[in-house]
Amino acid sequence: SGRPALTARESEIVGLLAEGLGNRQIAQRLFVTEATVKTHLVHIFAKLGVDSRTAAVAAAVQQGLIRR
Repeated sequence: SGRPALTARESEIVGLLAEGLGNRQIAQRLFVTEATVKTHLVHIFAKLGVDSRTAAVAAAVQQGLIRR
């Protein structure tokens, strides 16, 4: 299928985006740095073909990658 393959961590981050968490909150929740979260977001945006957090969540939901 044409569905992008998000890693387990990327899927987890998109799920946290869907909950409305910011980068700092996501970093604290996952015990990583904010820079690491930002790197994951760059990869997520590229895989989903989006350029915003909101669009990433919408695309992930539409493609069945996460549930709202």
